[in-house]
Amino acid sequence: MKTKRYLLAGALILSLSTSAFAQDNGYEAALNPIISALKASPNDPKAGKDAIKAYMKAFKKDEKALVALGNVYLSQRNYQGAKDVANLVVTNKKMNGSLGYLLLGDIAALEDSIGNAGAAAQQYQTAISLDPHNVEAYERYARVYRHVNSDVAVQKLEELRQIEPNYPVEATAAEIMFNDRKYTEALEWYNKANTSYLTEDHFYRYGYTAVLCGKYDKAIEVANTGLQKFPGSEYVSRVGMMGATEKGDYAKALSFASTMFAGSGQKVANDYAVYGKALCGNKQYDEALTNLNKALEMDKDNIEPLKAIADVYAAQGNEDKSLEVQMEYLSKSKRANSNDWLKLAQTYVDKANKAAEAKNIEERNAALDKAIGVYESMLPKFPSISDYIWLNQSEAARLKNDADQVAAIYKKVAAFEEAKPSLNAEAKTYLEMVYYGLGYYYSKKGDKATGDSYFKKVLEINPNHPNAKEALGM
Repeated sequence: MKTKRYLLAGALILSLSTSAFAQDNGYEAALNPIISALKASPNDPKAGKDAIKAYMKAFKKDEKALVALGNVYLSQRNYQGAKDVANLVVTNKKMNGSLGYLLLGDIAALEDSIGNAGAAAQQYQTAISLDPHNVEAYERYARVYRHVNSDVAVQKLEELRQIEPNYPVEATAAEIMFNDRKYTEALEWYNKANTSYLTEDHFYRYGYTAVLCGKYDKAIEVANTGLQKFPGSEYVSRVGMMGATEKGDYAKALSFASTMFAGSGQKVANDYAVYGKALCGNKQYDEALTNLNKALEMDKDNIEPLKAIADVYAAQGNEDKSLEVQMEYLSKSKRANSNDWLKLAQTYVDKANKAAEAKNIEERNAALDKAIGVYESMLPKFPSISDYIWLNQSEAARLKNDADQVAAIYKKVAAFEEAKPSLNAEAKTYLEMVYYGLGYYYSKKGDKATGDSYFKKVLEINPNHPNAKEALGM
């Protein structure tokens, strides 16, 4: 509850700072010393007293200016101060009051974004009734009410479209879903939007949502459309670079990167990390390492670029350096998953294959033993995929020409699958494979009876298996 409340608080205060503080340079300039005083002494009730008094006197007839002051209080979590200003506005018969009720809705939402959603929505509805063109009131209503009834929240946006025909209802609905981490639903809403009405920021969020959903072609398409409307946009190019890099279209990614880095906006660590991946994919390894290391320097708490650095070394054929970096990542990361460990094992396998090509059997076997050890260490970490891990381990044992070890691993896979109450297609495929392998193993050892028993098990899984039928003389 508290987490959601402060997430909403941050979002609302951000919108307040852009919509209310910067509408009129006259009162914005007058607010600056008040903001500075309140930030300097947030617990002092007399902070900025004289500046506030002068401000109230100068802008006593200006609803926008007074609400802007209320928003300053609200940004400091001074709810009573914000309420006093809002009530001053809504009780003044010479003022419309819509902005005052908007402020009262924000206060209610920030005090308790979930439990008080109804109270906030009621204030926003009053703001709308006083000014049907108060776009922010419709948007805030939808955002606070989404937890109560998302359909009603979207209906409120549809009401706004009746007043403002060009208003991008779908984009706002998508952002609501995005903020609730419902990325698939968010992308569906974005896909319904008329791109003619989308802002530069909308295009970025649309493309980023597509990336999160793994729809990389869509992300690239969105970026291209956005750049037609906002030529040279580094923000739209940024998400295009992400999508193209994840897709593996590195030339396109570098094209987007060129536009992004040409912009004057602040660049973040992830920009250099993604750019580094694209450069690696384009075989520009030195430049890739430079940018990936820059990403690490800019954000020392994020070690994810180490994975890409390891990939660069692997692509250069430097397996030892790649292994060193991978092990550094695995020792430090709390986010390492099974794929990260599988990649470590695969790098040992790659090293073994290179040694085999050089006919260095001792080095090959040593590398394969390392891979087998990595797989073994994965089993307690990822028990639900033990069968998949064992099959990878068996392949390393096969490359080592250790048939006995392969057979021992196959028996583990068979026992794992046989213990399941029911078998899905994947489990059946695994069983078919290990049963046949065990049948072949025992046949080669001269134990025809045991070999045939496994071939018969293959046919229980797949009655049309040609090799098993041939082995049984069928």
